[in-house]
Amino acid sequence: MTMRALIDELVAAWKTNDAYRACAFFAPEAIYHESGRSQLEGRDAILEHFRRFFRDGPPWRFEVDSVVEEGDCAAVAYRFAVKGSSGEWQEREGCALVRCEGGLIVHWREYHG
Repeated sequence: MTMRALIDELVAAWKTNDAYRACAFFAPEAIYHESGRSQLEGRDAILEHFRRFFRDGPPWRFEVDSVVEEGDCAAVAYRFAVKGSSGEWQEREGCALVRCEGGLIVHWREYHG
């Protein structure tokens, strides 16, 4: 699977709130680090984070604008939005640096500004 295909499948799992499917794209020892938050280490911690966010989090959107691939690494430009209590969407742009080994994500690190 190409990096672009892997990222597309991961995002598709996120969009359907499928924490188990999303987590399957990460290696057992993977690191997942959202901007402004502590990094998560290991597939089990990542799964729990996804489950909790999908269950308890606000309505949200995640749109990929572009993916630049270089071997087993990629930069993913995206827009992430959450729906506030007033009903308005609050959107921010970001970029994730992604590294894979053996067809699984071993490191996902987000930045936004």
